[in-house]
Amino acid sequence: MSSGDALSPVDGRYRDEVAPLRELFSEKSLFLERARVELLYLRNLVRSEALGLQPQEFDPEGLINSFPDEWYAQVKALEEKLGHDVKALEVWLRGFLEKRGYQRLAPLVHIGLTSDDTNNLAYGLLLKKALDEMIGQYERLLAELRALAERHGKDVMLARTHGVPAVPTTFGKEMGVFAWRLNERIEALRAIKPYGKLGGAVGNHNALCFLNEDFDWLDFSAKFVSSLGLRYAPLTKQVVPHEATSDALHQIMLINQIMVELSRDLWTYNMLGLISFMRKGVSSSTMPHKVNPVDLEDAEGQSDISNSLLSLLAYRLVSTRLQRDLSDSPIRRMMGQALAHSYIACGRVIRALEYMKVNSELMLSEVRAHPEVLSEAVQVSLRASGDPLGYEEVHGNISNMEELKKRVRGDLGRRLMNLTPEKYVGMAQRLAKLASEKSS
Repeated sequence: MSSGDALSPVDGRYRDEVAPLRELFSEKSLFLERARVELLYLRNLVRSEALGLQPQEFDPEGLINSFPDEWYAQVKALEEKLGHDVKALEVWLRGFLEKRGYQRLAPLVHIGLTSDDTNNLAYGLLLKKALDEMIGQYERLLAELRALAERHGKDVMLARTHGVPAVPTTFGKEMGVFAWRLNERIEALRAIKPYGKLGGAVGNHNALCFLNEDFDWLDFSAKFVSSLGLRYAPLTKQVVPHEATSDALHQIMLINQIMVELSRDLWTYNMLGLISFMRKGVSSSTMPHKVNPVDLEDAEGQSDISNSLLSLLAYRLVSTRLQRDLSDSPIRRMMGQALAHSYIACGRVIRALEYMKVNSELMLSEVRAHPEVLSEAVQVSLRASGDPLGYEEVHGNISNMEELKKRVRGDLGRRLMNLTPEKYVGMAQRLAKLASEKSS
């Protein structure tokens, strides 16, 4: 199938942009991760001597690397015959081990497990790897924002609240706001580990306990799950609790919203002429002069798609009927697509920033064209000087502020008389510098 025949744009139009995730969330990758879990479990089971077998060492990764080229097609053929994906893999692995000289171990493949023991650990490992990729992408955006905060920390611009002129700020500080927020979510995402379980059909280790009731299967399971880099869940139904996964998805949803807000703000600054984008390619089929902020618009749409899918995943995966039902199976398979749209969005914002030019001179001239933004400074000075109606007087006499300034005496009055709009930026420059620092 060519990318032009793909039903999903993630596998078609945006295929190249999501290559790292496609390698993790393809059906073949899921089967490979299941095989890895099965072989690692088998090795740990044999090493434990819980079933009274003499240890027989083997290398799971080495075995995986020796899978024949047609292994996936063979497993899928078995699945079509058996009607069960994990069982098909189990049968194939048994045959593979027998051919490799592990006849004594072949019957132990998947013993004591249920399909979701294999699935939850495989999905958990894939999600861990995917989160590393996502964090790497978000960190690239974070680096761009920090660089903007540092480079434009002194570039004064007119802030807008409710869409109309407020008091001055700097462009660097405003980019720094997004850098700080993004960094906070990245750190929260980095701290999350998906849950993993190994408890059999309903989470009680029934089969394994029957085989050896004196062995500590809880300790075995905890150590095995932890060795995979997942957080062990001792109390489960057949399926692992998905609250940790939901936590991770919620953090990505928040990152998406940060990217949406950033895209909209930059889009508006572009509309006002305060920033622009270098020409690349064609922006209009009929108007040659157009240079549209298409990357920002695409990022906004990609983030919205991602959040619609992530919202379903985050809320739906945390519940199941009684001990197990399969309604989550098609939903869980959408994880890759949900993350992919966020990955694309982030890449598009990064590309927009790389092509962005900041018109600092226009920003400054706009600030100077709005002397009324000093009304805040005037009213707080009047009140600090003892006039309880300072705000009301300025509010009713915006055009007469120069006369009102003269009523403020002493050092405060002198500073007020020398104040110009471009100087009224508070701690914006210091905050921009703070945002540009890598430590938070």
